[in-house]
Amino acid sequence: MPAELDLLLRARYPLVWLDTSEEERAVELVCATARAMGDPVAGWSLTWGLHDLPGAPRKGQHGDPMKLLEHLRSEPRRHVWVLLDFGGLMQGNAPLVRALRDTARALREAGSVIVVIGQGHAVPGDLTGTAALHRLALPGQAEHERLLRSVAAQLKIGVEPAAARALSTACLGLTLEQAENIWARVRAAGGRFTEQDVGQLIAEKARIVRGSGFLEFVRAAGIDDVGGLDGLKAWMRQRALGFSSEARALGLPFPRGALLVGVQGCGKSLTAKAVAGLWQQPLLRLDVGALMEGLVGASERNLRHALDLAGRIAPCVLWIDEIEKGFRGLEHSTDGGTIARMFGTMLTWMQEKEEPVFVLATANQIDVLPPEMLRKGRFDEIFFVDLPDAAQRADIWRIHLGYRARLGGDALLLDRLDLAALSEASEGYSGAEIAAAVVEGAFAALAAHEPMEARHLLGALSASPPLSRTRVEEIDRLRAWAEGRARRAG
Repeated sequence: MPAELDLLLRARYPLVWLDTSEEERAVELVCATARAMGDPVAGWSLTWGLHDLPGAPRKGQHGDPMKLLEHLRSEPRRHVWVLLDFGGLMQGNAPLVRALRDTARALREAGSVIVVIGQGHAVPGDLTGTAALHRLALPGQAEHERLLRSVAAQLKIGVEPAAARALSTACLGLTLEQAENIWARVRAAGGRFTEQDVGQLIAEKARIVRGSGFLEFVRAAGIDDVGGLDGLKAWMRQRALGFSSEARALGLPFPRGALLVGVQGCGKSLTAKAVAGLWQQPLLRLDVGALMEGLVGASERNLRHALDLAGRIAPCVLWIDEIEKGFRGLEHSTDGGTIARMFGTMLTWMQEKEEPVFVLATANQIDVLPPEMLRKGRFDEIFFVDLPDAAQRADIWRIHLGYRARLGGDALLLDRLDLAALSEASEGYSGAEIAAAVVEGAFAALAAHEPMEARHLLGALSASPPLSRTRVEEIDRLRAWAEGRARRAG
């Protein structure tokens, strides 16, 4: 039972406005507290009228809402009354709003409680001083694990403790009804409720995200797809333990986030995708530009909605690519303060969020980011991603040439190429530039109707000089800033 809801009922607030999409769960929670208080519970809906709770609803009396409230005022015994459909009925219905207000006042002396359950309906203005608004949080890990074990017991399927913890944690962000539907689908597909079924839970979360408009569900990558960056990889593998039950038992917090600063094209975005794959968590990309609207307050509202949705989906990785572009011109903006307010909203959320949302932000130009974003508490760590060294370049060549060999069916491609020589020839090139050279070399070999050789790749390199030669001052400034301020990713 959520502590705040339990307290409102035990304090006998005369009118509790319970905002939730989980009608069935909300009714069960209210009934559980009412039983503990020793109060009888009755429910009302447009279809069933007044009927006893808990239990299967049967056709009752007082189908008219005004007659129902009249009956409640005349009932001498203390009750908890659970009213469904009232939120919609009261929109623009001043007499019904007045009747509910009068009824709540009349029931105060008897100690009865009216609980209005629904979603998306604002508390009418005349009731704001009377009703206690409570937004029911989504089910926690313990509730999801109880549901999973209940479904598994009905199907006579054993669930290992580690699998139960992993699956119930992956369910965070889903309603119990959504989770139950997934378990039915897992079973129908031959699943056995093991950690291999986490993918179906992530797919359901992706479906929820697609309708938001501000968050994009991104397919995760493998950590082995990232060349080099061994220090960053080791840190991410260690922080993966932050989602474990062992970390909870020790009181360790969930990982909060990391900022990747560095040279363009050196694997920052790919790392975001790889972290989500390594941790087996959904990857959400926040499009700051899509949040901007012309109406006053709309952009901030959009941001709050996106962050709230990320919290519902949690645990997850929230990727903010090139974060400096979203908040560029913070001090000199002419937008009426919209960017400043959005920046403040983001900072407050990053500092105070309790949900396991790992914020992975990338930036190419650190000097335009306000210092408030860089202090400890916003991110667990700031990493500097530099141009790859010789060993890292060889690793990047191996990854991209291996991928090309698999696609083209050229099993001997890596055998006939000298990766050390290619690494030396590509000094100063970023990972993205090496990947582009592999593609360019493949086209050159195709045009010549011959297998790809080192000369095709070297020709591609010489035809396209790296950014490290054309933007050397910018890279030097980044390196100077990172010295003593950021952890090396390599």
